[in-house]
Amino acid sequence: MRLSKLSLCLMTTMMNGYLYADDSTSSIDSRSKSDNNVVQLPAIVGTATRTPKSIAEIAGTVQTISGQEVAQQSGAGRKVSDILAQLVPSLAPSSGNTSNYGQTMRGRNVLVMIDGVSQTGSRDVARQLNSISPDMIDHIEVVSGATSIYGSGATGGIINIITKRADKSKPLSFQSKVGITSANNFRGDGLAYQLGQAASFATDKVDGFLGVDYTNTGSQFDGNDDRISLSPWQGSTMDTETIDINGRLNFNLTDTQSLSFGAQYYKDKQDTDYGPDYSYLKTGGFPSYKAIKGWSVPNQPFTERYLFNTQYQNQDFLGQTLNVDAYYRNEKSRFIPYGYSKDGTDLKQSQSNVDYAGIRSTMQSDLKVAARDLKLTYGIDYDWEKDHQWADLLKPSQNGLVYTPTGKTQGQGPNTQIQNIGAFLQGDYTLTDRLNVQAGMRYQYVQADTDSYLTARNPVTLMSSDSTDSDKFLFNLGAVYKLTDAQQIYANFSQGFSYPDVQRVLRDVAAYTLTTSGIEPITVNSYELGWRLNPENGLNLGLTGFYNTSDKVVQFNSDRSVNIVDTDQRIYGAEATASYPFMKHYKVGGTLAYTRGQYKDAANSWHELNAFTISPMKGTLFAEWDNNEGYGIRVQAQAVGGTDKAYKDDQKLAALAKTNNNPALVTAIKNDSNSAANIKGYATMDVLAHFPLAKGRVDFGVYNLWASQYKTVFAQQASVTNANPLLSIPAQGRTFAVSYTRNY
Repeated sequence: MRLSKLSLCLMTTMMNGYLYADDSTSSIDSRSKSDNNVVQLPAIVGTATRTPKSIAEIAGTVQTISGQEVAQQSGAGRKVSDILAQLVPSLAPSSGNTSNYGQTMRGRNVLVMIDGVSQTGSRDVARQLNSISPDMIDHIEVVSGATSIYGSGATGGIINIITKRADKSKPLSFQSKVGITSANNFRGDGLAYQLGQAASFATDKVDGFLGVDYTNTGSQFDGNDDRISLSPWQGSTMDTETIDINGRLNFNLTDTQSLSFGAQYYKDKQDTDYGPDYSYLKTGGFPSYKAIKGWSVPNQPFTERYLFNTQYQNQDFLGQTLNVDAYYRNEKSRFIPYGYSKDGTDLKQSQSNVDYAGIRSTMQSDLKVAARDLKLTYGIDYDWEKDHQWADLLKPSQNGLVYTPTGKTQGQGPNTQIQNIGAFLQGDYTLTDRLNVQAGMRYQYVQADTDSYLTARNPVTLMSSDSTDSDKFLFNLGAVYKLTDAQQIYANFSQGFSYPDVQRVLRDVAAYTLTTSGIEPITVNSYELGWRLNPENGLNLGLTGFYNTSDKVVQFNSDRSVNIVDTDQRIYGAEATASYPFMKHYKVGGTLAYTRGQYKDAANSWHELNAFTISPMKGTLFAEWDNNEGYGIRVQAQAVGGTDKAYKDDQKLAALAKTNNNPALVTAIKNDSNSAANIKGYATMDVLAHFPLAKGRVDFGVYNLWASQYKTVFAQQASVTNANPLLSIPAQGRTFAVSYTRNY
């Protein structure tokens, strides 16, 4: 695993990563361009600072994942969330379904971007990591920790996915790929098929890339070779068709100016005949978790999205470097009908439509102060978001498998428009030959406007239209000290913020308006201290300790309502990464991440946060061999620890509620929404191999080699948070994947 050198990244200004996709790696396939068939990405990143910067000079935690690492991990049907959970220490384990809800970094939410365009708005449907095919990715830049650089959303970190570009070393090139994945039982209905085709061209003035990827995923089976049931909340990835079309056209206007246009169309739609087993609700006891044939929904869950962006760079604008990025995104997300109706009551199947547009500008000036380098980065950002969500009412059959449309619809929160305007200034000063100091600030203004609407819980009461606004100043200060050319220590303080999901918060309210609901930005203060050793060859090590705080908490309740609670929250932990190449073609390494967090509960005591916020301890190990002829093998293991800290806290609160004579305290404790599961740990192992064949390359993988029977952290926690044991479904068992890729 070619993990980039772990480093701490100053969370103040961020570069649109497209500007720094190095030509040597931005191609259809560059695995054969260097020793061990893996290209080393340049030690320059853009996501962390919005301008190009060496990793060794960044006061923060930055990780770069190459396209070759992504390709190595991505068998047919595998999602980006699965791959990143294996490779990024600070990212929580994958849910295994269509949603990345609960997949936090350092106990906070993640801002996901594609080519610098945010996929995370106020309306968060939690499908950002299920919005691009792994085969369309050139590389991924990951920033861990809070930052305000792109505005709202990055309280836990940033994942910026850089798409593939033209191979400028060839005037015309193509890539074809076919792949198949099978469950351990080798059933025909448990196969996933993949077809991909890409083409690129390049001249001195113009270059372009176009790629199409199609995947058809069949049913999934657990470690006992039993068909996995549909998850009746965030949905599942079995029995889906996925198509991803990506293109980019770049014009070199002059020696110092460039203009590019990018577009993406992505659709992921489910079509399954198997639903959950609701029979236990009539007979009592526990659910069987069997997948029951006969599930029928007129319009099954899907995600469909369009993305357009235009990027302009001028490296000599009044003696400065100017970058401007304009973008538009439209996303439609259809969800699964939730729950089961014993008495024939209509059930809801909701759909969210989001429009998101904006423009970001960045200027960089290189100055001299006292004969030392001073870099100033500054700019203005604006984005606009429009959210609309509704639910179709369906009549369920007695067994909960067949849903008949009633023709009725119901609003799912008010139509909402949100505008963000931000301005930032960042300075980077070389205080001595070994010490760099970085400081900056951002001002952010947010305005939210809502239409009149009927609440989902009280659909006869009309809530009036409303408008509210908030503003924030955010600051950062960091320093990097070079112990040697290959070794640095760093410290950083940075503030990030997130704006709550207005439409979701107001969906289930009883009788209050936006202004009085307490909706305002949530500020996170983030502190980190670290050390890294990253020579060009030899042992690579990184160690980071972090601590972050906030004074508000967004809580989701079992009745689907949402609270924004004025209470303190603290999260702390440590991350470590190591890799060591030995002999000529061998390498070993691993990662370890520990996170812990609490908030002040209704009894005004520190209470452990549940697993939707705090990931259990996660560790990985790997050993790999690659040679110059294109042969290689990698063995990797991931272990997720169990934890009962939050669960035991819940039990204490429940006991306190029964024995306390203070009625107000009893009510507050009963309404505490941080319900927690007793998380059981698990471990998996994968074996990945590749070799040349017929002027192409074969990739082969065995995932979950031990056929472990386990439940993801998401599944365990979801069943408790939603008071629905059917959500605690098993994860996938052993699967086999093989693919053939040809470049010509």
